[in-house]
Amino acid sequence: MSKEHYVELVKEFCKLVGLDQPGSILEGNAVAIDGFDFYLSYKEEADQDVLVIYCDFGVPKTNRLLEVYRALLEANMVIYGSNSPAFMLTSKGNVALAYHYRFDQVVPEQLLGLFVSLAEQAKEWNKHYFL
Repeated sequence: MSKEHYVELVKEFCKLVGLDQPGSILEGNAVAIDGFDFYLSYKEEADQDVLVIYCDFGVPKTNRLLEVYRALLEANMVIYGSNSPAFMLTSKGNVALAYHYRFDQVVPEQLLGLFVSLAEQAKEWNKHYFL
């Protein structure tokens, strides 16, 4: 695929959800769904067929950070595989979940469905910080 396919996917997604600024997402800014920020990343030079989606789960507000981070690492081990989702920490200390999608496997409606589903998971996670 190509950068043009990525741009078209973002434009169609924005049309679907009623956003009039696809350029903002293409520049790396977040789109908020149900109170959670989602970022799209496409690096043609790294892998021209893959879109990376990040869901910012937020910062754990707990004195049990070691337990929370351990649980996230265990979750990563369980879901480990080629192009599997993975939990990570952002430079701001937020927990994020990253998904890899091949362009030929995602359409705007699926992207929105994934965002809504991940926002629900993030809401639940923020209640007690465990999956």
